[in-house]
Amino acid sequence: MSGVPGRGLVRPPLAPWLAGGAVLGVLACLAALGMQQRQVGTLRAQLEQLQERLEAKTYGRPQDPAEDPGIQSMRTHTDEHPQDTPICMHYPGVWDRCPPRCPGHTHTCTAQVSPRSRRQLERPSPSPGPRHQHRQRTALHLVPSHCSTNAEGDVTELWWAPALRQGQGLELSGSIVTVRQAGLYLVYSQVLFHDPTFTMGQVLWRLPPGGRGPGQILLRCVQSMPGQREQAYNSCYSGGAFHLQRGEGLRLAVPRANASLDLTPHGTFLGLVRL
Repeated sequence: MSGVPGRGLVRPPLAPWLAGGAVLGVLACLAALGMQQRQVGTLRAQLEQLQERLEAKTYGRPQDPAEDPGIQSMRTHTDEHPQDTPICMHYPGVWDRCPPRCPGHTHTCTAQVSPRSRRQLERPSPSPGPRHQHRQRTALHLVPSHCSTNAEGDVTELWWAPALRQGQGLELSGSIVTVRQAGLYLVYSQVLFHDPTFTMGQVLWRLPPGGRGPGQILLRCVQSMPGQREQAYNSCYSGGAFHLQRGEGLRLAVPRANASLDLTPHGTFLGLVRL
């Protein structure tokens, strides 16, 4: 080491040492980054393998032939019986056995089953029962054919014609609907009046089986009317749900003699639907 007279010893410069340390730090960072990338690649490959195994376990079709138990059993079966029986890769719920093989050929049964198809195969078939059988709903919609005043001269009766009929639970006879199948029914009726009388109305009677004994009012509707005949148009609608017994009858009447009614199908009608 050399010195300068009067100033003591001379220290070596620090810049080369600092530059060398920076280079070593950069190299160490690059080496660590490379190791992390290799670890990430290894983890990614392991994740893909786990995903393939999970799909194979879920969908019943292994992705890796070396790990497929069906292929392993196929190879074992081929070694033991090379010509006598067809080779079958068995997947539960897909095939229980292979189709017949052609002479001199070996068939390999492979199952390509989607998740939706697998759920359908594993789902038990519904057993036929009463709740799966279609039951035809009884319904009857009537429109007026004509009207007339009864023998006592106190009501106007409506006579009907079927516009819609379904099922065998209801029977029409003139002005009376007879119930042939007991049950809960939706009953509705409407009458369109063209009468200047100050009030008009309709009454739906419930008749006992065989027509014996007094009837019962099932529905009633009253409507006020204009005094001028050219303006005297008004309708009256009633409806409800009732439990009707077998043999009972329904009859719709207007409690006024010689009532003036509009008998158009969209203005006056009667209907029953079994619920």
